[in-house]
Amino acid sequence: MPDLNCRIKPDPEVIITTLEEDKEAVLLHLGTKAYFTLNETGLRIWQLMNSDITLREISERLQNEFDVSPEKAKKSVLNLIDELVKEKLVRVVDE
Repeated sequence: MPDLNCRIKPDPEVIITTLEEDKEAVLLHLGTKAYFTLNETGLRIWQLMNSDITLREISERLQNEFDVSPEKAKKSVLNLIDELVKEKLVRVVDE
């Protein structure tokens, strides 16, 4: 299970389509045909994940951008990443 010190990258076979003026997105894994819907927070986590920063840094940015507590930001990041790893939509770059 990833922790806050990990970096995560999308699986190369995943494509993303944004919806609703960039407030939602759908991920599709071309190999497994699995798809996953992201809300606004999830989409922002996905975007930050591509910045080659740790999950801790993503959590800190969410705190500032969405004005949420550190605990809520950490929980949101780790819960989403855990689901994305299980669905094979992302992979851990380092632990």
